[in-house]
Amino acid sequence: MHSFLITLLECSVSMTVIGIIYMAVTPLLQNRFTAKGRYYAWLVIVIGFIVPFRFHLPVSIISVDTLFPTLGNTDPSHFNPLTATSFPGITATAFPWLSVAVGVWMTGVVVFVAWHMVRHRRLLRLIKRWNENSNDRQALRLLQQIKVELNVTRHVDLQICPAISGPMLVGLAHPVILLPSNRLSIQALRFILKHELIHLKRKDLGYKMLIFTAAALHWFNPFVYRMAREIAIQCELSCDEAVVMHSDMNNRQQYVETIINVVRNQSIGRSAFSTSFSDNKLSLKKRVYSIMDTRGKKWGFSLLIVISLAAVGTGVVLQLNSAQPETALPASSIQAAANEIVSNQEGSDPEGSALPSPVASPVPSSSPIKEDHPVNELKKEETGAVLREGVGDDVKSKSDSASMLPELRESKK
Repeated sequence: MHSFLITLLECSVSMTVIGIIYMAVTPLLQNRFTAKGRYYAWLVIVIGFIVPFRFHLPVSIISVDTLFPTLGNTDPSHFNPLTATSFPGITATAFPWLSVAVGVWMTGVVVFVAWHMVRHRRLLRLIKRWNENSNDRQALRLLQQIKVELNVTRHVDLQICPAISGPMLVGLAHPVILLPSNRLSIQALRFILKHELIHLKRKDLGYKMLIFTAAALHWFNPFVYRMAREIAIQCELSCDEAVVMHSDMNNRQQYVETIINVVRNQSIGRSAFSTSFSDNKLSLKKRVYSIMDTRGKKWGFSLLIVISLAAVGTGVVLQLNSAQPETALPASSIQAAANEIVSNQEGSDPEGSALPSPVASPVPSSSPIKEDHPVNELKKEETGAVLREGVGDDVKSKSDSASMLPELRESKK
């Protein structure tokens, strides 16, 4: 799990850098590449967030140690809260940082998923309460006609829901196009149905599920929320581009008027698992400019290749090195170190000067030392050495005296 968290962090940093660069150059790319190509280029970045594993060379260009090197020293079995409180310097490396990091990350994932699921379920309950199947034969006939034009083979229901203020597509397994209860013109209805069927044909709901997965894994990264917002804009731009393809300026203008009317009346929030005909007023200006732009543009295969190479090459450029785990001290060693610190503190005066320690500690009479105790053995060895040294000195002095006797006798004569 330690290596997975390091890999996830490395993936989050590298893909964030790629996403920021791509977002910065998007205003320049929109003059050369289609909205559809720019939209699917984001898909490569999203997959890069979801699949965190990269190919690494033995030596990376940028090698960075992790911010929390103590993650390697995370054996909870060696963590002693009592000694951690009294002697924090001893057990700091034994604190279970990995368990804390994993717990925080998993808690964030659960909260993120639960919040979006509750929000989507609330929307579905609202729709189920107020929706009804459309009985408008003209609208149903128009839906089938557009399905044939777009070559859409999946079954899709058309329902009316007074609780919503704008058209939307919901249902990944059983798609349903929801229309508001207000009356729409045939031309506006044609634009709306074509727009939502393009979402269905391109499987944009599945794309949104991938974005949701990436945001759940990287909930701690603020960029993933900005990325989701940018992808939603590019999604609507690419749909608009497909709707007005091969259309004259008159049809483009009518389509813009339809979008403006829907945005003006829209008030209900969207779910992460649905698409809507109108995103919001903030992206309206971009959509109008894109719809009225009739210039020929490239699809963007080269853009996909460049971003794919950049995503794969992040493992060659950047690598976060996890700190090597240190061997945690056993409990006996920790206790011995604590006792040594206590004895050193007791043997020092208040001013910090060390007092001389006694040579030997007296042994209480109530606890006699056994004969085979290591202290007795040591004393016996020392006594024997002293005796042997004394006997050697006496023998040496006697031999010296004996050698000096002849000299003394001659001097007397």
